[in-house]
Amino acid sequence: MSEVSQAIAWHDPFFFVTYVNESVSNFQIDLVNYTKEILEHLIIGCFLYIVLCIFLYFAVIRWRVLKFNKVVRNSKRVLIVTAHPDDECMFFGPTILNLTKEENTKVYLVCLSSGRNYGMGRVRTEELYNSCKVLGIDDSNIVIISHEDLPDDIHIRWPEETVAEIILRYIETYDITTLITFDRTGISSHPNHYSIYYAVAHLSVGKEIPKGCKVYVLESINIFRKYWFILDIPLSFLLSRTRYIVGHHDRTTIHQAMAQHKSQLLWFRKIYLIFSRYIVINTLQEMNTSDIELDLSIDD
Repeated sequence: MSEVSQAIAWHDPFFFVTYVNESVSNFQIDLVNYTKEILEHLIIGCFLYIVLCIFLYFAVIRWRVLKFNKVVRNSKRVLIVTAHPDDECMFFGPTILNLTKEENTKVYLVCLSSGRNYGMGRVRTEELYNSCKVLGIDDSNIVIISHEDLPDDIHIRWPEETVAEIILRYIETYDITTLITFDRTGISSHPNHYSIYYAVAHLSVGKEIPKGCKVYVLESINIFRKYWFILDIPLSFLLSRTRYIVGHHDRTTIHQAMAQHKSQLLWFRKIYLIFSRYIVINTLQEMNTSDIELDLSIDD
């Protein structure tokens, strides 16, 4: 077509509409093809990632050719501080089961509420003892606090002075060498959970925790990783310095421990037990002064 003909054609409305439609159609075809290509790559990538995670799980648990666990230091006498009965198996199960199997390691548990404000103090106390028996913690090493200032309530942040006083008392009583508790987010952003962290943080900044006692916190992760189950193995391995994993047998043990908390076995907790990464993997972080001071400044 000559330049004159093209110029005339561009002024022809029918020609212009036809040209635009063809361009849009070509763009749509290219977009669909590009989207298909991306989806194919994503599906292949996801499949390979899942295969990798399964391979790593078997390599660590079944074949034992890879070492995943990197344990806490100075684990002679370990104190695990939780907020509620059932926290010990819903969040700390892999850590507890690995520690109770270590020679020359004693595991103590302090639970800072009993559920008495719901009228379930006696029931939940019995459930906690039964759960700990499954997990391998001796009855004599369990302390359940029933304090009016520490109610089991998702809307209440516990007074840090009270929590700190209780924790310090049992660190000294049991001559604890390693303390393990929640981090500043408390896994589920529950105020009772992170109240413990801030109490321990103030103890650390005030240098009230004995020098020989190391402090570790259970790392909170985003919602996607939280329900990735064993798909979180590579990320946990790469991003965390201290970590524990359990196999199928120990995972069944954690389920049995949770089954002791019959009053808490609602449908959403049953789903949690199936998919949660915390039932299989725990990653911990050692508290240091710079991190603590930063967290406290942010909180203020």
